[in-house]
Parts: sequence; structure tokens; C-alpha cells
Amino acid sequence: MKKTSKLIFMFGAILYLCITFIATNLSYAQEEREDNPVSWKYFRIFARASDDSIFILLQDDLLIDPKLESYVVTVNIQDPQPLNQYVVIGDETSPDALRYAWSQLSPRVQQGLINWVGTNKENLNKKKLNYASVFVDVIKRIKIKELIAPPQKVREIRNTTAYINPYMNFFGGPPVGIPLKQGFGFSFFQGTPYSGPMESEMVGAGFHLLGASISVSTRIKELTLERVSSGGTTPIKGGEGVSFANYNNIFAPNIGLEVRYVIPFGNFFEVGYYTVLDEGADNDPPVKVLDARYPASDSIFMPNNVLTGSYTNWEFRYPFRTLGSTNAKVYIGQYLGEWNAGFFAREMRVAGSLFDVRLNHNWGGTRNYQLLFEIYIADIAEGFGQTSFAIGPSVRLGTTSSGSFGALTVLANMRMKLGDFFDEK
Repeated sequence: MKKTSKLIFMFGAILYLCITFIATNLSYAQEEREDNPVSWKYFRIFARASDDSIFILLQDDLLIDPKLESYVVTVNIQDPQPLNQYVVIGDETSPDALRYAWSQLSPRVQQGLINWVGTNKENLNKKKLNYASVFVDVIKRIKIKELIAPPQKVREIRNTTAYINPYMNFFGGPPVGIPLKQGFGFSFFQGTPYSGPMESEMVGAGFHLLGASISVSTRIKELTLERVSSGGTTPIKGGEGVSFANYNNIFAPNIGLEVRYVIPFGNFFEVGYYTVLDEGADNDPPVKVLDARYPASDSIFMPNNVLTGSYTNWEFRYPFRTLGSTNAKVYIGQYLGEWNAGFFAREMRVAGSLFDVRLNHNWGGTRNYQLLFEIYIADIAEGFGQTSFAIGPSVRLGTTSSGSFGALTVLANMRMKLGDFFDEK
């Protein structure tokens, strides 16, 4: 009788454990929904410390020091057994990735990761694909609330700290701005804020103080490859000996001076003044490219903007964020006698991709109409390197020497993130 009772008890216990195990596994499988990030059990987050405090607390829990400003964290809690649940910092497939037990994270951080619903969260479970997936998969991951959002950092809306910029473009773009103390610092630039690769030979540096700045510029002639040495001025036909477009470019003087001021009501309107101090005794002129729309005897050439005299500059801009970007803006303004309007954004995140976009529309002024489009792909390395470097195509479209609309330059541009210069407490 006692043996029979023991057997019944053992059988009941085993049956209970089996039912519990099956029910637990079924609940894990059934709970997950593709349209509900909170239900995901195996996911990856392209985290940024500025997104939320949990991405800093996570590093505290895992004793990561020095802290990473941006990183990839992979969470796998599919298995109901706690010993098999884990967290990975970096590329999960890399042998150098840092792997930790899920239990090493505090309940607050665990809940924060599970409840995260941003566009930077990606479900790693296999899902069913169909013929429409190639068109709609990315669109499904876009959250309306992250499509357009207000600025994330106070420095982006202050006139005194608007110059701070840790991103250094190799060609053109906003100057890199390095603060010594909030509204006091320096900036460095190549080209203009609106130019692309091989479009301008200008280089310079500036000093910033409480919204005002003064900068000095010079030139590196090799950055255009479009000057005639020894003062030669022999015209050439478009496409003959021309490396990309030897026209529609900006040619800087030997020494130029520029002053700017962001009006003290926020970071939305900037005025400036640029003047040529020294054109240079060795001012080799740009190559003269004949405009094929006219007879060669008429000596009508493709335009360039050769800086002489003085210019009043201004820019109206609106800073914001889009698709989880660190910062973005739309703008319109006049610079060096030309009208510009456009959009740019840093570190946008969509469906696991990290990228920058720069779009500038130049019309009116000395040169012909042109459109500059650049997209930089980041996420090349891990840890801080995930956002520290980005590279991508740069295309400049406009009127060619044959009179048609086409590509003036097709090159690559790059940017580097030098660090986080201004830590907002």
C-alpha cells in the first residue's frame, strides 16, 4: 500500500512538472506578437546613453567602465530557464562580444529593456516573410511619435552653445565645434556649411563666445583640382580633361574673415558677414569650361563663385529630431551671395540601420542651380565606434556643360564623431 502511494505521488509530481514546463513554453511562444515590442523575448537595441537612464544603469550593473555613449545590446530570454537567459553587449556573433547572465541586471533595467518600444528595438525571432515584406517591413517599424520629435539636448536650442558639434565632416557640412566651457570654444571647417566634396577649397577656424563668432579662412587649392597653374586661362570644352565638374564651384581667397551671431532668443536665426582680406598674389584662376549651349566664339563659360569683396549672410533654421536622430534641422538662408535650403540629420535609426542624411538645394546667385544629396552609413564598428565613423555616397546634380541636367560630382564623403564634448547634467 505504501509503495503504491509513493508511485502515485511520484507519477503525479512528474506529471505536474511536465504540464508546468509545457505550459510555460507555450506561454512564451504564444505571448510574443510582432506588433508589440514589449512581448519580444529575443531582441536587439541600438542603445544610446542619452536615450534613457536605463542604458547607463545597464552599464553600471555590468561594471562597464569607461561608459559607452552608444552600443548594441542583445537580449535573449526565450528559454524559461533563468540559467539560459543572457545579455550581449556588441555583435552577438563576434567572439569578442561581452556576454552576461540576464540575472546580472537589476529588475529596473530588465523591465526597462523589455518595455522599450523605440524604433531602435529589433525583433530577432524568425518571422514569416511575404512578397510585400520588401516594401512594408521597414515602414511597419517606424513609430509616428519618433518620426518628428523635439530637440533632445538643451545645447541645440541655446544661441550660446549652438556651435557645439562633435561631428567632423571631411568635406563641407557644419563646422566641428569644440567647447572649452559652454559658450566659449573653437570651431574648424573645410568648405562651407552647404558644400560637398571637391566643391570648395576653403579651410578655416573660428573662435566662439556667447553666440558670437569670428573665423579666419584660407584655401588649399588641391581640394578643387580645378585651377589653372601659372596664370593660364586657355578655355576647354566640357568633358575634355575635366575631372568630374571643373565648374559650379566655390573658390576662396588667400585670406577671408567672417563674423557671425546667433540672436539671443534661441537657436533659430543666425546672421553673419564675410569679407575678403587678401585675394592672393598667386591667385591662379579657375579653369574656363565652355558652355556648349553657345558657340565657342561667344566665349560663354560655365559659372563659378570666385569670392571677392564682401557678403552678408543669414540662416533661419529649426532644430528637431527625426527617426531617433541625435539632432536634425531644416533651414533656409543666404550665404556668400547664394540661396540655400535643405535638411540634415545625424544618426537616424530605422529597422536596425544607423545613418546620416544631408540634402542641400542651392539656387539663385553666381552659380547654376544644384542639388547635393549625401547619405552616410554608420554602425560599422562596435561600442563607441558604432557611431564614431560613417561613410557614404555624395552626389551633386545640376546643369552640365552640355546644358543637360546631370551629375556634376559623384564621390564619397565621410564624417567622424570626435567625442561628447558637452555633458549636460
